[in-house]
Amino acid sequence: MQEERSGASVFSEVDAYIAREMERQQLPGLALGIVKGDRILYLKGYGQADSSGRPVTPETPFGLGSIGKSITAMAVLQLAETGKIDLDAPIQRYIPTKYNGAESITVRQLLNQTSGFSQISTFSNSLSSINDPAQDALEKNAMSYAEKFLTDTNQTEHPYRYSNANYVLLGYIVQQVSGQSYGDYVKEHIFKPLSMQNSFVPLDEAAVHGLATPYRRIFGYNIPYDGPYINVPGDAPAGYLYTSAKDMSHYLIAQINGGRFEDNSVLSAEGIRLMQTEPVPETYAMGWMTGHINGLPVIGQPGGSIGFQAQTYIVPEQQLGVIVFANVLDAIDSTLFKTHIITTTHIASGVINILNEQPIGGSGLSISQKYLLVNGLILILSAWLLYTIARTAKRCLGPWNPDNSGQTEISIKVISKIVLGFAGLIIIVVLSMTQVVPVWHIATIYQPDVILWLKMMTVLMALNGSMEIIRLVRSTWHEKRSNVSVK
Repeated sequence: MQEERSGASVFSEVDAYIAREMERQQLPGLALGIVKGDRILYLKGYGQADSSGRPVTPETPFGLGSIGKSITAMAVLQLAETGKIDLDAPIQRYIPTKYNGAESITVRQLLNQTSGFSQISTFSNSLSSINDPAQDALEKNAMSYAEKFLTDTNQTEHPYRYSNANYVLLGYIVQQVSGQSYGDYVKEHIFKPLSMQNSFVPLDEAAVHGLATPYRRIFGYNIPYDGPYINVPGDAPAGYLYTSAKDMSHYLIAQINGGRFEDNSVLSAEGIRLMQTEPVPETYAMGWMTGHINGLPVIGQPGGSIGFQAQTYIVPEQQLGVIVFANVLDAIDSTLFKTHIITTTHIASGVINILNEQPIGGSGLSISQKYLLVNGLILILSAWLLYTIARTAKRCLGPWNPDNSGQTEISIKVISKIVLGFAGLIIIVVLSMTQVVPVWHIATIYQPDVILWLKMMTVLMALNGSMEIIRLVRSTWHEKRSNVSVK
């Protein structure tokens, strides 16, 4: 990045770009932080933090999402540097568990996400731990993951496999080794020395200090969300921390400057290097992943939780760091087949391109365009189903006409129509009332509009199936009457 590009003109260009993207992607509020070396180049809030019109500022807290994993990694490495944790020791040393799998998985494997744990298996824990008391939630979740993943006694080497369970267990290890709660440790040993004054672990503290309101998109409209899944205390070390653009700028300065911010050091230069180094290219470091923006090597991580999204990037060769927060998120914010690429990912990439006088590049379809496609498909399918129901109703409930009665005997075609009519409803009921497929509940949280539509469609399909049964009964009855009359 050329120094002359750090003047007022480039930041005017950044402002104009963000204004365009906020309109294209219908973002209620956004916060931006840009650092270079040991100084903050630019901090700004855009849009609204809540429906009252309160403006976003650089001090406004947002949900950090999975970017918080690097904070947990830093806490573990701090304890390793003081000799309290051995990265290559089995986690059995730090976690009181009876499961033999803990003897073959190391702390380093948790940090690098090479434990073999899966992500989809963590969803049920997240869903069930939302009502746990904050002081007990982390321990309960960690022990639940231990039971779920550590019963295998043949754990050996595993390839990179992303899972929140790794970082929940790491947070619990921090708690066990330090003698402090995870939140208290992070506050004292990371937030405080980095002057992160608007950074919080408990949701209620963040709310008191002006947390931006999270929004979900309902058929393309931003709706404030105040439901139970804003915070999952048991998953705090994996992604439920809250911080501001200003505070994250301090954190990025420490990441760029060998663990130092102003006169304080939170980790050695070697510890920072270890955090940012993947054991195998294109896998996972310790809270960070590598990538490229227009050929420029970067270290970064997206973050997402209900109603919040964020993206941070570090450009090592330029000592440049960027953080972008926004207070709306649903599944449609993700790029198709690349769910880790979200709206703030595109915006952060665009900012780095502007600072390097590179083409911004495409940011994909706008939210309006995405919802035009989604809502259009919903409308077409709904119209088709309503037409099918109307046609079935006419045949079923209208005057009986033997010439137009259609199928008059039980056949595979008739049975399949009836089964199809009720199958969807049965599946939806099972999915909704159990956690057989936890991803269904996650989809209900992140894309409630589409899930609501699916539920309505299954009810209508069941109605159509019911009318097919009536039609079959009427047809059979009239056929029997006809046979009796002939005799």
